[in-house]
This record gives sequence, structure tokens and C-alpha cells, in this order.
Amino acid sequence: MQVHLAEHLPRNRRIQLGGYYTPEKLVNRVYELIKPYLMAKKENAVVFDSAGGCGAFLINSESYSYRIADYDKEACGVLVNRFRKENVFCTNSLVGVKRERFSIPESSFLIMVGNPPYNDTTSEFRKGEKGENLCDPDLFDRDLGISFLRSYHKLRADLVCVLHPLAYLIKETSFGRLREFKDHYRLKRGDIFSSDIFPGTGLTKFPILIALYERSDVGMTFDYILNFHFNLLERARTFVLANYKTTDRHIQKYPPGKNAPKISPIGLYYYSFRDFNSLKRNASFIAKQIPNSIVVTIENFYKYSYLYALKRLFNPEDSWLYGNLSPLFLGDIERDKRIYVAYALLTHRVLQEMDRSNFKKLLEYYRISHDDLADAKTLEARITSKLNKELRVQEMSGSMEAPTTAANRSAILTERSEKKCKSGECQQQRIQFVDD
Repeated sequence: MQVHLAEHLPRNRRIQLGGYYTPEKLVNRVYELIKPYLMAKKENAVVFDSAGGCGAFLINSESYSYRIADYDKEACGVLVNRFRKENVFCTNSLVGVKRERFSIPESSFLIMVGNPPYNDTTSEFRKGEKGENLCDPDLFDRDLGISFLRSYHKLRADLVCVLHPLAYLIKETSFGRLREFKDHYRLKRGDIFSSDIFPGTGLTKFPILIALYERSDVGMTFDYILNFHFNLLERARTFVLANYKTTDRHIQKYPPGKNAPKISPIGLYYYSFRDFNSLKRNASFIAKQIPNSIVVTIENFYKYSYLYALKRLFNPEDSWLYGNLSPLFLGDIERDKRIYVAYALLTHRVLQEMDRSNFKKLLEYYRISHDDLADAKTLEARITSKLNKELRVQEMSGSMEAPTTAANRSAILTERSEKKCKSGECQQQRIQFVDD
């Protein structure tokens, strides 16, 4: 059996257990990061993978003390044939968490490694079909991966080097859910790669992190993460979250609150979204109010026209890198609003079927006249060029924070050509508008 594939698991159990085993190059990278600590601590170090699968992360295990555990009985059957039986634990590592349970001395320098499951993020199931998170009450989270990070603190690990979604750190709400872990560990190194390296993790790709944490009384704040220099694995490029401007605080992305208006005066709504990946997955403009809808007005219509264009036309080389961010705020949307409005009115089926009087109101409000003509392909090309240009501006704006080496500059994202219209949304009609 290949150690990086969960071939023994049926699809539903693979998803519920988070059973996506790890390619060799990622395992080797983890070993490279922990090796200096292993050498320094020598006989006192214990390496522990508490979601061990088939044991990929315990390479060169004959040279150090180790422990390995897994919840899946078939995986354990492989483990007992590969490792010393006294060091293999077929159990749920999130229940009854303490060193004694895994025969780890209190005085040992404990190094946690592995690729713990994170099925809330990679789940291919509909709501309610992801399985349960059975764990100690103080470890519980809807995402198994966050529960595992909390368990490392409960084990008082001295070093943690594991794979997990970058979203755990760069989404402020998820960062807060780490609780005691973020208060007692500090990120020292972070290498990012795309989830597409794991077969079967869904159509929308997202960034995964090889994270090296040291135990620290200082811990981490979200501001520390905002300005942390992440590396793109096998690339001469860094990613600094603070360099990017998103639509947060600029465009409403959730349904209206309790006392806010629920009915659109122009009969238009926009499907809610959490991040860029959900923006791409979900519907855009809709003609009826639903529980997940945002109210669209004449005044904010241009903002959702921008999101619609971003959803369809923004496709840089590393689009997966932005999947868990809120949609990027590229350029001066207020200044460029007419081009986004024109593109939405020209290509979106719901807008072309809306009440003609409201359609006319939008034309008049945004000063889109019948003097100038533009077709969908022309607008697509202009918007695509504009988005890619503004992305490069944001990348270069990081020069104040990040090192401006030649390697960094040469790795700036490249433009892509215009994207084909999706069936049913793009029609080759013409509309006239006044540009800036």
C-alpha cells in the first residue's frame, strides 16, 4: 500500500476521517524542518503522529523515539507491521488526551508531526453528512483539524510541525477558535501549497500550510499572522496577508441583520458568500429573496457587479492562493463602477430578464447611455486586464513589508487571457455605456 493514499477506505469514510495521505515531498519537508531539533535533543526527543495513517511521517524512525496513533483499524493493521507494536496506538487521539496515555515521559521533548484530518474544509458531503467529532469537550470544534491543534497544547508539545489549511490562521474567526494553542505556540516557518496535490479534495482548491510552531509564552496575535512572511513551497515567492486589500468592510457578504431592510427596491438579490471560493461556487444575482440572499439596491448594485466580474474573470496563475480570503478588492471600484455595471447588465441572465423599468433605472443611475457600444468580449478583455494589473499593484505594494529580492519580483503573478463565458450567463448582446 502506498503510504500517501487512503485506498483502503470507501469514499464516505475517507472524507469523515480526513483520510487523504501525504505525498513524499511534503513528508520530507516536515522531516527537514524538525531534524535540527531532533539532533539538538537527541535521546530526549519523542516524535508523535497522533493521526498517523500508514506512518508516512515517521521516516528514519529507527534513529529516534516515536509514537504513532490512528483511529482507523485498517490503518493500524498496517502500522503494527511497520513499527514496533508497543509504539502503535489504535485509538481516537482526541479522547482522554494526556502524555501518559501514549507512554510519553513528562520530561521528553515532544515533537508533533503529521497531516491531521480537516474534514470541515475538504468535505465533499452536504451539510449533516460529515460524521461526528468525538473528542474531549475542551478540544471540540466543528473542524477536526482545529481539535487536533488544541490537543497538541494539551499534550504540552514542545514543537509542532503539521499540515493544515492556511485558513486556520488567515481567517480571524478561525484563528480565534484555536484558543489556547495560539496563546502558547508561535509560528516560525510556513510553506504554502495547493490542495490539488491531494486527489479527491473537491473542485475548489485552497492553500494548505506546512506549519512549524515552537512552544512559546508569547504566543501569536492575529496581527503577527497578518505580517508573517509565508513561503510558497518550491517557489521563490512570499505571501504576506497584510499586503492584500479585501472586500471586507467594503461589501456586505452576509444576509441583512435583524433590523435591516429585507426587500430589494429593484427586485434583485445576491447570494451570500464567505470567501473567494464560496463566491465562485455559489450563485450570483438572483431574482427572489431567500434566507441566504443579500439585498441589492440601485446604490450598491455596482459592488455586486464587481463581485460578479471577479467571480467570472479573475483567474490568475495561483488563484488557489486566494481561495480562503475574502474576495480581493482590486483597484478603485468606485471609479470603475460603470464598466462593471455594464458587464453585469450585458451578460447576466437574471438582469436581462428583470423588470424593464428597474433595468432603465440602473442605466440612468450609472449614466450608461446609448452613445457608446461595447460587446461582452470587449468588456471581458478590459476587465481581465484591469484585475490582473491591480493584482500586480497589490503584490508590489508589499515591498514596504516584504524583502524586494529579484526572485520575489520575478515571481509576480502573470496575466491570463480572457475567460470563456459560462453557458446560460453570457449572451452576445450589445449595450452602450459612457466610460470614465
